[in-house]
Amino acid sequence: MKTEFQQLTELIHKNSTFVLTTHVNPDGDGIGSVLTMYRILKAYNKEVSIINISETPHYLRFLDKDNVIQQFDPQIHPEKFAACDVFMALDFNTVDRMGKMSPVFSSIKGTKVCIDHHQNPQQVFDLYVCSIEYCATGHILYDYISKSAIVPFTNEYAQPLYAAVMTDTGSFRFERTTPEVHLMAARCLEQGVNPTEMYRQIYDQNPFGKMTLLGQALSGIELYGDNGEIAVMTVTQQQLADTGMKEDDTDGFINICMSVGSVKMGVKFLELKQGFKISLRSKGEVPVHAFASQYGGGGHKNAAGIRFKEGNLFERKPDIVASALEFFKGINNE
Repeated sequence: MKTEFQQLTELIHKNSTFVLTTHVNPDGDGIGSVLTMYRILKAYNKEVSIINISETPHYLRFLDKDNVIQQFDPQIHPEKFAACDVFMALDFNTVDRMGKMSPVFSSIKGTKVCIDHHQNPQQVFDLYVCSIEYCATGHILYDYISKSAIVPFTNEYAQPLYAAVMTDTGSFRFERTTPEVHLMAARCLEQGVNPTEMYRQIYDQNPFGKMTLLGQALSGIELYGDNGEIAVMTVTQQQLADTGMKEDDTDGFINICMSVGSVKMGVKFLELKQGFKISLRSKGEVPVHAFASQYGGGGHKNAAGIRFKEGNLFERKPDIVASALEFFKGINNE
């Protein structure tokens, strides 16, 4: 990544106006990454805007203490995208992950940069600061700061980067939680990050409605396979409405499925106002990203997703579950 880091530094020094964004329904890595890059750029007195299609989840708003993240307004923001010197996509690598903001991508005349750790980036960017060897996009940015010395590593960077890596590693337990990741966490703590408080802010600020929704989702889990190796969870729009919750309030639900001893593959169906999406998780050598790719989705070996912009969840679900079961059996028979 040395060459990519050098090119990124040159872009920062040579340009004045920047627009940053992360993916639809942002997580801790997405929010932590855009805030880190924003602060790097502001350290050089650049003109910077963070414009996201989705609002920041309530449990991550404490990271944006200065309220710099804007939610996309189609009346005023397309002009900013078109006029910026540099556009940066953080924690995603395909244009459709910008959601309803995707059409503005074609209007961007400036340099397009992708900073990401997922597989199979779409070939539409000018610079790729990407590698699947990193556990999070925040991990890439930490490495960038450390190796380039673009800014001193202080608390203002340690806070969002710790949140990014902690959330994307499932509190330091997922694949790619390497010794280097723990050394990064230690440096963040040296800069004043309180791990107890960080965990409390992100995971222990849930509204009661979310707990009700989780209870309904858990009670509806179905197990498939000879020994219950596949867990299927479903969350409907009616359940969201009844509990007063939003789609991003279901983040993390799929991970609870994986706590069942027999389960090797988890599938969460989430009904959207238009279409539906599927979250996939797995243990060991079950490559759920390969299953996701069959439906145009993607991700990592043990964590992936699929989004269906059209179609009825309940009409498609039986065939998809059957396909998942066939996929799992095929993996076991190899």
